[in-house]
Amino acid sequence: MMGQKDSNEQDAGHYQGIIKVIAEEIEGLKGEFPQMKEFKASDQADLSGLTVRYGFRTHKPEHRGGWTSGVPNPDEGGIWFHIDLHAPDSMAQIHKQPVMPDLCIGKMKLTFLILEGVKTKKVSGRIWGILQKHGAVECP
Repeated sequence: MMGQKDSNEQDAGHYQGIIKVIAEEIEGLKGEFPQMKEFKASDQADLSGLTVRYGFRTHKPEHRGGWTSGVPNPDEGGIWFHIDLHAPDSMAQIHKQPVMPDLCIGKMKLTFLILEGVKTKKVSGRIWGILQKHGAVECP
């Protein structure tokens, strides 16, 4: 049993490292995308929760239904996104969205949700590239 605990702790540290590097690389996009100017990896990354979350120029949703009604919605020049790694058997509502592709990094499932304002330079493709660089693939 001791070996299993050590393995789980090593896995946790491994995935925390991935989240940290992803957040740092996203921060590197600030100069190219004005809506990212307030992104700070050390503030937006929750290493213990394996999440990266960011909102800039957002408002409460004005509609009901669907996942977008439960998160801040961006103004014309804003953005909101959520990235997390979680156990494959997670039952959290955010992990059960039908619009999401089935993505993984290693043994963990990956959630990447993003809303971009209509007048922003789209950054979603660049963030997706960062996720792929760190192992994001369709789950086997």
